Amino acid sequence: MTISDRYHRQRLVADIGDDGQHAIGKGHVAIVGVGALGCMSADMLTRAGVGTITLIDRDIVEFTNLQRQVLFTEEDAKNHQPKASAAAERLKSINSEIQINSHVEDLTSKNIDRLLEGVDIIIDGLDNFNTRYILNDYSVKNKIPFLFAGVIGASGNVMTIIPNATPCLRCLFPEPPPAGSQETCDTAGVIAPAIGIAASCQCSDAIKILSNNINRVSPTLLVFDLWNTQSSRFETGCPNESCECCSKNNYVFLQSNSSPEAAVLCGQNAVQIPGTGPIDLEQLACRLKSQGSFHRTGPILRGALNEELSDEGNSVVLLCFEDGRAIIHGTNDVGRAKAIFARFIGN
Repeated sequence: MTISDRYHRQRLVADIGDDGQHAIGKGHVAIVGVGALGCMSADMLTRAGVGTITLIDRDIVEFTNLQRQVLFTEEDAKNHQPKASAAAERLKSINSEIQINSHVEDLTSKNIDRLLEGVDIIIDGLDNFNTRYILNDYSVKNKIPFLFAGVIGASGNVMTIIPNATPCLRCLFPEPPPAGSQETCDTAGVIAPAIGIAASCQCSDAIKILSNNINRVSPTLLVFDLWNTQSSRFETGCPNESCECCSKNNYVFLQSNSSPEAAVLCGQNAVQIPGTGPIDLEQLACRLKSQGSFHRTGPILRGALNEELSDEGNSVVLLCFEDGRAIIHGTNDVGRAKAIFARFIGN
């Protein structure tokens, strides 16, 4: 197969060459979370010619996303497009030679096998720790590299996990932090250049792994503070012999049968209510017809509820997804969001 000239400069890198580019073209990368990190990673890997990219995200595009989520437009925000599908359409216009898959879903222990089937690398673009720990379990169990990153404000952490070779996430952080104990983009904000550093590190390691240069991946935890121009790399050593995940093969997050909890969404004054199974959106639209103005766009039914006011005094906006989830915009009160869900959608 002839390699497109678009990758010429990348092929000139000594450790990549033609063989490395062919290998990149056969690779399959999953990006879980298509927010700021996920958008930048998806853009770079699409341009690098990764053969298949799978995008997984549960959310829609908002105007507050546009400051840092580089794949989206004002039109996407106006139309409340699902992030995964909007990003996929943009990426297809950038590189038509590769396969882009998109899933407008909330990744859980129940659907992870289906969503990540056949992937070679998992990239973390998430804003919540519980899903990260599910991915860590899946990575170790299936021996798939997991590229962890997190950014708040101007600071970030990046670490590439190579099962059987490096520590996993639970070696360094045995349990997720308690709810409410960590800063979020709601409380501390975030700047796009810090996202760029973390995403660039993730993508660089992804290209190294796919092009058969895994020996070039640094077994360290990168911690940086872009605002104060500081960075450090900490040696992570070998896998922890007492680690419940990678040493004892106890995949508690992956094996959990508990249903996902309702969650406040970062920076959106919104709450996501997990679904219990597929839902007929056309039927639901008929049921909600007298409650407000609802319309369907692809896998989403969206409308404003006449009888429910948001914290700002506007109508609460209800989004329902085909997988049974709902996002309720206009409140950060989980209890109120659950009550709205029960009232208008049911169990």
